[in-house]
Amino acid sequence: MSPIKALITLELLCWPTILIGIKRGWLSRKDVSDFAVDLLIKGNGDEDVALIASASSLQDDELFNWISNRFKQADMNDALDKWRLAYLLTIAESEDGSQAKIDRLQEIYANFDYPEDMASCSIYSQDEIDPLVAMMYVIENLRFKLSVASKGLKHS
Repeated sequence: MSPIKALITLELLCWPTILIGIKRGWLSRKDVSDFAVDLLIKGNGDEDVALIASASSLQDDELFNWISNRFKQADMNDALDKWRLAYLLTIAESEDGSQAKIDRLQEIYANFDYPEDMASCSIYSQDEIDPLVAMMYVIENLRFKLSVASKGLKHS
């Protein structure tokens, strides 16, 4: 499963998450357009959402600015955690061997600027816990945190 599919499956994809995905190169313009089309299909007739559904007509900076105006800055931490959860799930659900998973886990740990809650996932950790076991704890904690944070929130 890819990170974007994990976000969609968990119903965690939202405008702040999309913005971070665009900033970091994790999402394509098609992904953004597909999200907007999905919102339209689900009954969100917002004119701005319709504009994004045809995102190919917007310049990259216009698309980025439009999306950045759709959310509060406070949403950014949760959005980054959503991506982190998605990437960790792709590792957990992959059929790679343990060493390949640990290698990918180290990359995720570094790419997300060494989050404190992932310290035990590091191969350099002084903990006695296996990094992949630690990753599963992080996944469960993120799932809980994000499910609590998303109660009652909509995509737009």
